[in-house]
Amino acid sequence: SLDESLIRCFGRIQFKVRIITKAARYGMKLYVITDAMTAFVLKVIVYTGKYTYHQSDSVSEKKTVQVVKQLCKQYAGSHRTIYIDRFYTSIDLLKALDEMDLYVTGTMMKNRIPKDLVITKSLEEFKQMSRGDFKRHTYNYTMNDGRQKTYGLVCWKDRDIVYCLTNRTNTNEEGCCYRRSAAGIVCIQRPKVIEYYNTYMGGVDIADMRRLHCNSTIMGQNRWWLKLFFYLLDVGTSNALILYRETTEKNKKMTIVEFKSKLVESFVGTKIGTIE
Repeated sequence: SLDESLIRCFGRIQFKVRIITKAARYGMKLYVITDAMTAFVLKVIVYTGKYTYHQSDSVSEKKTVQVVKQLCKQYAGSHRTIYIDRFYTSIDLLKALDEMDLYVTGTMMKNRIPKDLVITKSLEEFKQMSRGDFKRHTYNYTMNDGRQKTYGLVCWKDRDIVYCLTNRTNTNEEGCCYRRSAAGIVCIQRPKVIEYYNTYMGGVDIADMRRLHCNSTIMGQNRWWLKLFFYLLDVGTSNALILYRETTEKNKKMTIVEFKSKLVESFVGTKIGTIE
């Protein structure tokens, strides 16, 4: 799964950004890709303004396509599925990753969909749809090597219309989910592609929660490179905990706090006191 992360900092940084959807609001933006099952952080790209992207005039790729390709470069040819949010999802991205033999599933913005496929609340079509109804569309194109490819677009009505684009999952598969209503808890239809997206998209958020549960920091830490250093230190520790759980018999449970305590004891050689 691929998403953005934010390191909270307020120093004088030329590439400091503001993201209102993140808890930190202000800081350094990171592009992160993780394993969807374990939230193991695989690769990180620090956003440094225009220098993050290609500067050559001959490169016409969108910035989001460039970032995703950089993060997924080492997995080219592995036929893995990349789960992304609507900020990145586009037809251009699916074509680019198709050339790398990678699959993509992600929600999509309305302004990146053909106008005749957008279902707005003012349309009669929207009013006639019940909660759980969905429509399917396909997009066919020919790759550079002559192979024929098909992408599926699902328009599913929950409270509003959710658009999901994929070249991995059959959009005809259906499941169900539960929602609250005036009549109580009801079961409504839901395309399987939406279910897969909800299941596997949260890798970066889980990695951030695990890291912030016991993060390393010092007082007066206004220098941005120190913030980045401690971020990488915490990510490395969290990844080590995941590997420990995967290789320990019966996946012995250990919290990040306990793991860091044991790690410090192994370096120092002295047992430390109980951490409240």
